[in-house]
Amino acid sequence: MKPRVLHVIPFLWSGAGRVVSRLAIDQQTQRDVAVVTSVSSRGQRDWPAYRRSLAASGVAHHRIDFFDRDPAVYRPSVDALDRLIAAWRPDVVHTHAGVAACAAAAVRRGGARRFRHINHVYNWGVGRPAWMNAMDLSGIRQADRVVCSAGAYRDLLLRHGVPASRIAYVPWGLELDRIAAYAPSRPRRARGPRIGFVGRIEPRKGQLELVRGFARYRRAASQALLELVGPVADRDYAAAIAKAVDAAGLGSSVSLTGHVRNPYRRMARWDLFVSLASDEGQGLAVLEAMALGVPVLARRVAGVEDYVEDGVNAWVCPGVSPSSVAGAVRRVLGDSGRARVVASARQMVVRKYAWSGTVSAIAQLYGD
Repeated sequence: MKPRVLHVIPFLWSGAGRVVSRLAIDQQTQRDVAVVTSVSSRGQRDWPAYRRSLAASGVAHHRIDFFDRDPAVYRPSVDALDRLIAAWRPDVVHTHAGVAACAAAAVRRGGARRFRHINHVYNWGVGRPAWMNAMDLSGIRQADRVVCSAGAYRDLLLRHGVPASRIAYVPWGLELDRIAAYAPSRPRRARGPRIGFVGRIEPRKGQLELVRGFARYRRAASQALLELVGPVADRDYAAAIAKAVDAAGLGSSVSLTGHVRNPYRRMARWDLFVSLASDEGQGLAVLEAMALGVPVLARRVAGVEDYVEDGVNAWVCPGVSPSSVAGAVRRVLGDSGRARVVASARQMVVRKYAWSGTVSAIAQLYGD
């Protein structure tokens, strides 16, 4: 009988959903794998493409809500997870959020269920209430191993009492072969510079600051274009972006594409990738831009700070004010050493972020 792994994540969405889906599919060749998601909760839902890829690979899916923290929802969800674990008997329960970690810890604490508990910390967000931190940490501290892909979150876990011996730093690798197929083979030719960003439309991703900075930059570069790729996660924030675009008269030069099936094809056309996110679990889109050979301008924030080196493999944006962003964009696009920095970035990604390394490291944590 093959070992069994149960992944529990609130939603299959964004970068986390992509890597969990791919991990489950790869593991399916040597293990029995199942995935638990909320499917839909509080206006949010799984991204259908990820669910389709799991189904096509034979990965079982179960619906249990681990997004809604309301006790009236959470407690029945813990009971449902207990029943699933009792019936399916996984060897490893791999949780991918604090709420899921609490639920797995509660099931195991009952004493009747035996499994190895691995918890993944993706990011901690900004402005979280104390009660939410306390809840998540109570579950995280009970996991056998806690995985993070950013040094900032490793340090946070240490500060909150998670023993260093139980923390594993495992960056997510990239689909380097697939990305390489879209890397441009010749210099980009465009009437004006194309600038872009990939990420869900939400405040922590900083698209509004990017639009305002782009408006300032475009005063001296009238043919410049800005493309924001990603689904709307916060409708009020998306409305604020649309209002800023209209107020600056940028309707013909700024596009919001929504979710796209293959962002690499679009990214490969860009002259600059700009990330003004306030925090990232790792910043997969930043690394993907580097792998594609697109120059990167980014804030040095949690997740991104682990690998971005100003003037070496990217450029660091000093602030998010319109003048700071516009000035940084001008600096990068006018830098005669861009080719050297881009080549250094691509080499760094290939050397440090291979997907095979991620799969191997997680297998070791499972106790293989």
